[in-house]
Amino acid sequence: MPQTRRTLRMLPHEDEVLRTLYRELNIPTDQYPQRPEDLIHLVTSWNNLTARNESGPDVLHYMITRRKKGKWEKLGREAGGEFIRPRLEFSEEELSHLDSIHEELQIASDNFALNVDLATKLQQEFGKRSGRIVPSMILAAEMINRRKAGSLATLKPKSKDQDLGFSDINEVAG
Repeated sequence: MPQTRRTLRMLPHEDEVLRTLYRELNIPTDQYPQRPEDLIHLVTSWNNLTARNESGPDVLHYMITRRKKGKWEKLGREAGGEFIRPRLEFSEEELSHLDSIHEELQIASDNFALNVDLATKLQQEFGKRSGRIVPSMILAAEMINRRKAGSLATLKPKSKDQDLGFSDINEVAG
């Protein structure tokens, strides 16, 4: 099971620069996995203005984490312009493979777009099962879209320390 990813820490002025660029580009966070050139443009501009050197997935993770906590602004329905999502057609069998991978790995769909290692794992596993090589960001975007459409199974709840059963063999005997 992958470890929880740490979110970037930003100074208030760095966060404000990122928010300003986000508003200027007018692209919702959910579209960036499908628009890698725009993500590169956002992150390169932000890195240049803040003298930082962060990666696209790390900056996107920062924005999405904030959005999920209600601490990131929404751009509205008109955001993203005339963008039409690039679409590869998937057969029902291929979608079944994608759903199975999601259930077996127990990883939230956004993470496949935010983590290069997980994206590679998704691409390799999908390739093994389907015999088709598809770019990892396209697979991640399809998985996100399926989650939003309610087509993916809900992930199992994470276990808590008190749910781990016996932590000491003496507790079993006693």
